[in-house]
Amino acid sequence: MKYKNKDGIVDAVQWFREGDHPEVVKILITPEGVVAEDSIIYAAWEYAIGSLVTLTYGIADGETMTLVTPGDYIITNNQGETSVCKPDIFESTCKPVARY
Repeated sequence: MKYKNKDGIVDAVQWFREGDHPEVVKILITPEGVVAEDSIIYAAWEYAIGSLVTLTYGIADGETMTLVTPGDYIITNNQGETSVCKPDIFESTCKPVARY
């Protein structure tokens, strides 16, 4: 859906679960760092979920990973870059664009 903020018009989707946005991936937070689902060592850590490893979701921002929690908005700007925004901030700074 299109929204207007101080930077112009953006696309945004509120994320609740796996599959709601194509750029959100499963990640594991391990004692050695963050491991994305597409990593070759993901399967090696996956068995430890609950003991040493925490399963969460995120979006890759270049070389960093931004965590995504249910209810967050995934914003895509005009350059195709994505960012994550908490609902209270998003709803106070972005307004839906009327459809024609």
